[in-house]
Amino acid sequence: MRRRALLASATAVSTASLAGCPTPLWGDGPTMIDGAEVTFRREHTGEFGSDEPSPWGAAVLLRALDADPLRLTVRGRLLDGSRDCYRVDLIEADLTPDRLLFRLTTEDDPDWEEEVCPDIAQPHPYEIAVAFVEAAVPERVVVRHEGETILAEQI
Repeated sequence: MRRRALLASATAVSTASLAGCPTPLWGDGPTMIDGAEVTFRREHTGEFGSDEPSPWGAAVLLRALDADPLRLTVRGRLLDGSRDCYRVDLIEADLTPDRLLFRLTTEDDPDWEEEVCPDIAQPHPYEIAVAFVEAAVPERVVVRHEGETILAEQI
């Protein structure tokens, strides 16, 4: 039932597909996934502090468990290609009672119109904000860049 609802909501907002499954058009607007409001941004609303991860494929989990509604934020940087020719994309979001999973990748930037990329190997910042409006907070958060697990933390 949960999977069917996720696929139905993704189909309603997207015409793109990944491996035969509909994928939502992620952006600054929130998308509901199983009672949680997920907002994906290709930037940070705050900077990494000195005690937070380096820019090379790292992520940090920020908790606001006393907020109403409860909130989690993942801030990270994904290194791949050139900043001007590629962009980071959220290609999977899955919420179960045990785990909140995000899988990201870099893809060609549809807004890039030049032939040559001037700045190779730049980190791409991103932020994923989750508000648990109707859903319970899962036990852990997992973030994967391509096939590599970057973050796996208990809540």
